Amino acid sequence: MPTRTVLVVDASPLSARRVQEALRGSGFSVVVAANHAEAESAIDAGGIAVALAALSFPGGNGYELARLVKTRSPEAVVFLLCGGFEVFNGERADQVGVYGRINRPFTVDALLRHLEAALGPLASQGADAPASAPMQFDPVPPPVRAPAPVPEPPADASDSIQAYDGPIAPAPDPGPAARTAVGDERLASFLPREWRSHPPVRVDPEVVGPALERAILEVLPEVVEIILNKALLRSPALRDLIEVAVDEAVRAQIGPIARRVIRERLAEIEAGGEDVG
Repeated sequence: MPTRTVLVVDASPLSARRVQEALRGSGFSVVVAANHAEAESAIDAGGIAVALAALSFPGGNGYELARLVKTRSPEAVVFLLCGGFEVFNGERADQVGVYGRINRPFTVDALLRHLEAALGPLASQGADAPASAPMQFDPVPPPVRAPAPVPEPPADASDSIQAYDGPIAPAPDPGPAARTAVGDERLASFLPREWRSHPPVRVDPEVVGPALERAILEVLPEVVEIILNKALLRSPALRDLIEVAVDEAVRAQIGPIARRVIRERLAEIEAGGEDVG
């Protein structure tokens, strides 16, 4: 195995393709492993300069793989690939010698920024490599999956509802000048890994609207009660206002309360034949 090897450990073939694009012409070779056994074989062969490992993959996890890489190749730089909903343990990563993390799915530009921050400019390093040494890739072929069935619209469906006609194609890259202030890596981390394989979900506003209104009304009293309780603890002015309001309400009811007590007492006297004198 070449001494300038980048090991990619991820069950998804997308990561390997992005790494291949980023390192094209840099002088590095790329070896791909889809599970722990394949990754361990690549590490035993030696020569690992960079390792990019998913947080979890069949048979292992990124933290233990980082420990193994640093044991066999102490100078290797290890990155962990983290999905948008995966929890990254920074303390554990530091203990096993992880250099940093890369949010997945990532763009080629985002990957290059991380690699050059750790290794320096890749173009200059590639110039020192022998011109006759081509890049080597041993990707593990992804499992063959049957295409997902395309849902058929019902026979009486309205003409205004269009049937799902296959996965949505990704929009072309508009180039650096047209990108927004939000980084590509940060934006991509919010997308599920298999976001293109699911059909869009249709929602009927006439059903969802009343359902949301009922749900809000059910929890609204509890929300107001919590807000008022916190306000009573923190606001002396609100406490004084409530005390004044309660005092005025009690004073307003003194007359009706007194008349009701007298009527009830007279009724008891008349019923029991008690002597008022």
